[in-house]
Amino acid sequence: MSDGGWHPLVRAFVERRIDERTFHDRFFDLWHAAQHANDRVPPPIETLFYVVEAYCPDPSLRDPASLYEANDAELRDAAGKALPDLVPTSRFRMLLNRMKP
Repeated sequence: MSDGGWHPLVRAFVERRIDERTFHDRFFDLWHAAQHANDRVPPPIETLFYVVEAYCPDPSLRDPASLYEANDAELRDAAGKALPDLVPTSRFRMLLNRMKP
């Protein structure tokens, strides 16, 4: 199993190379592609999904009083927590090669 592009996406967001809206949209692009292909989603991404789903990229539609919505800081914090548990594709391949007989 590769990371399916999750590591580069989360890393770019944590490193502030992409903004919240871009992260949100790309996250769901990857999520839907994985679901369509019946690919397994890494556990840290499954956890992050709930925060991304609760995030609204359009500030005019947000309700700051809502307990069910995630704000920019919560989204970035959740991504930061997920990143260390994601294995980059190149590292994953290296680990797989070590396991070959």
